[in-house]
Amino acid sequence: MKSPPTLKSLLLSLPLLAMASGCNLLDTSDAEGTRGRGARAFDPYSSSASGAISLSLLSFKGCAMLPNGESVSKGGLTLPAYPDTCVPLNSGYPLAPAVEPTARQDVTPGELYFLREFSAMDLSLGEQTDYNDLRKPSAWVRLQSEFKDLDWSGLTIGRDEWKRTDVATFQRETFFENAAWMLSNDDTLLLEVLDADGNVRASQTYLRTDFLGENSATGRTRVSRTVSGIARPAYPGDPNPQPSPNYGALEYATAVKVSFAGSTNPFKTFTMPQLTGEGVIRITWSLLPKKPFLFPVNFVPSAERPTTCYQVGADGLATDVPVACGFGLTQKVQVGRPPNGRFYQPGETLDFVVSLQDGDGHALHPRDTMPSYLDYMGDASNGLAYFNGSMLLTWRDGSASESGYKVVGPLQDLKVVNGSFTPPYFAYPMTSEPEFYVPAGVEFRPGAMEHRPTTRYRVALPEDAKPGTYAILLKGHRNFMGERLNRLDPFFFQVGQTQATTYPGRIGNCQVCHNGVNSLSNVHHGVSVDHVETCKACHHDESVGHVSDFMHRIHMSSRKYAQNKGDCTLCHLTRESALRPSMVACAGCHPGTHGDEYKDLEFQEPSSTPNIYGNCANACHVTTPPAEHVLPAR
Repeated sequence: MKSPPTLKSLLLSLPLLAMASGCNLLDTSDAEGTRGRGARAFDPYSSSASGAISLSLLSFKGCAMLPNGESVSKGGLTLPAYPDTCVPLNSGYPLAPAVEPTARQDVTPGELYFLREFSAMDLSLGEQTDYNDLRKPSAWVRLQSEFKDLDWSGLTIGRDEWKRTDVATFQRETFFENAAWMLSNDDTLLLEVLDADGNVRASQTYLRTDFLGENSATGRTRVSRTVSGIARPAYPGDPNPQPSPNYGALEYATAVKVSFAGSTNPFKTFTMPQLTGEGVIRITWSLLPKKPFLFPVNFVPSAERPTTCYQVGADGLATDVPVACGFGLTQKVQVGRPPNGRFYQPGETLDFVVSLQDGDGHALHPRDTMPSYLDYMGDASNGLAYFNGSMLLTWRDGSASESGYKVVGPLQDLKVVNGSFTPPYFAYPMTSEPEFYVPAGVEFRPGAMEHRPTTRYRVALPEDAKPGTYAILLKGHRNFMGERLNRLDPFFFQVGQTQATTYPGRIGNCQVCHNGVNSLSNVHHGVSVDHVETCKACHHDESVGHVSDFMHRIHMSSRKYAQNKGDCTLCHLTRESALRPSMVACAGCHPGTHGDEYKDLEFQEPSSTPNIYGNCANACHVTTPPAEHVLPAR
């Protein structure tokens, strides 16, 4: 009688069917700058072999912060302008009192860096709690916040956005807009690297226009008052807010966040000085010349990095041989051999192993397990980042967490979900979020923070799975030596047939603008333009932003988008894709067009008819499309 196979033997038996994102199943041969489906990504800035290393600098309530939400200590430095204690972002709601920070930010001396992101935030929780009075939150941002010395002249009340967070719960966010500093386009950031004695050892000046996201169009920079845990209003303008039965009490937050992210000029570099020990990176914003932002750092030479990564064997997985980590993030997948040796059948179980590596091909974790959540929070995960509710909900940045996977398919059925919790294709998980390597809320479960998640996953395919090409979507984040990277890579496998299928091809041409350093692989989640149609697999409800809303809103509001904003043919490749008006799709470009006439649709169940996702006013908007819109030919 044969003994059962071990996990190691099963892993070794998995053939390497998908080893790199964007494998050559799809035709993505179109050159950048041309109209069509594909483009070659430009991303030479993500590993030890790079021309330069991207640097992200984050600040929360005056303290430098690591991307895991932990405040950075000034160590032994004498920095009168840097706080001795910092408010812990990860303390939840309400924020805990300030404590002495312990995290350290390491950088590599002698390495060429460029500033990819500077983000700073101040936050007031549970203080401006008069639901009907926006004067108090406005006064706080202008007179009390860390950004009170900015030019706030011209400030107005802007977009009023309701977002469903569960079946009976909403979040209302009211934005403040049009302040002079928000509209500025010629301000600068002076970056200086100081040694422990305060001497400037390196410097570089960045223009605001050197960043792709430098104003509120992308939602990163935001000034707003948010009320969470609220039930639907009784009528538009209802002044009596009621807490959701699923929430308990209303939560109020007023925030100012300034974020310059996505470098359009990574060739503007500086050399991290050849220093050891402690130092400071100082950012002086020309709009706040008397209040520089300080980021204490430790200079750790490459030769002194601990050997916490692993060499990779011929099978593409980690060996037991330790090695020092490098920069970058590469996601790889090994898909198990289907029972028939060619493709999976409906009802069978997909079997795959994840391997997360640096840009030099070193494994960031052992063969069978990933780092624990405790390792992540302690900056001991070799840079791998996990889901962090505080970074998502408080810092308001989904690109800082959410590492995990989603299985979707077949590709030809990937369509925008409108008003339904059930997508017209297979998705695991079916919810908008991916399946996290470490589940949300694990920090509140006894002992769970020490659990090391597996690298092997099994997903049951439905009995009625349609034939075609399916994708394992890996969403990953890594923060290492100041470098903060996001990656979303698809890996393909076949179900029901050997013949490959592809995306519907209803939208495209992203590479006309997103090429070179602006390639989508360098923006936000880091998905290649070749696979932009995978965005809809997650962004199909309000909780994470509906794709037809934020895509329109970002591009129509961006001063970098110089194209005719009424020309739908640039992004919509088929007429059908441009002929589904809805409250969600149209409001991105035309907020408040109907006033409160259809306001109640925002609070209808997504599965009800009509709703904000529905094909509203069919007789008006489809039969006679707006004359100012240029639509694809029939």
